[in-house]
Amino acid sequence: MKIRNIKILINNTPKILLFLVSITVSGQNGKTVSLKSAGESGNNYNTSLTSRQIAFLRNIYSEKIEVPKELINGKEYEPYYLKSEIKPLLFPLRERTASIITRTRRYSNLTLQYDTFLDEVIYTDTSRTINFRFPQIALNKDILEGFNLYFDDDSLIFRNFSLPDCSEKNLKEGFYEVVYEGKSSYIIRHESSYYERQGLSNYKYSPKNYISTGKGFYKIKSLKSLLSLFGDNADKMKEYIHTSGIRLKRANKNEIISIIKYYDSL
Repeated sequence: MKIRNIKILINNTPKILLFLVSITVSGQNGKTVSLKSAGESGNNYNTSLTSRQIAFLRNIYSEKIEVPKELINGKEYEPYYLKSEIKPLLFPLRERTASIITRTRRYSNLTLQYDTFLDEVIYTDTSRTINFRFPQIALNKDILEGFNLYFDDDSLIFRNFSLPDCSEKNLKEGFYEVVYEGKSSYIIRHESSYYERQGLSNYKYSPKNYISTGKGFYKIKSLKSLLSLFGDNADKMKEYIHTSGIRLKRANKNEIISIIKYYDSL
């Protein structure tokens, strides 16, 4: 390992570690080079100890300098929509950062996309190139508890609903954005449907809103279907929606949140 590579690791190491650890490596001219902190003796350590120390530093900073191997668990993702005018990816032109939550840990600062047609989380491995491009991997859903997308003006928190939890909640398996959780809950299924236009494949983005005021979730198709969830408070909720000037078919998620929060306050 060349001396400049050691310096990269050492510069990122807490000062207390520098005081305790001494590393001995071979320089480019074949001579022994000792990296010591002040207060240490001049004794050199053997090569095996050097290797262990380097491995120790790598282990500390593995999240920063290595691709998380747990994420490289899935299948190669091939963009099938290249000739499509409308892509099935979620907000493909918007810049974002992302994180993933697995059963064992959380990974941050990742490059992620979400395929709304296939319901797949796409990880771009920027640590290597294949055929002059970064490889993309459709991650194995079984290891994912959820993922988050962070935009300048919004954060989307996704959760993986799987059996038996999804059947109990009256949902099909897959990823849902968890928008609001209180006495009631509000989630969105970001999905696309396929259609052809002038002989080309296209995808229509059509998110679905689901609200739960009890155990199960119900898809909101109209004002009538929404009011049916509010039981004895349906009249009060209808009046609130009217006075707030909310048109359900055009309502954004913040407006729907305000409706649910008002219901929870009753």
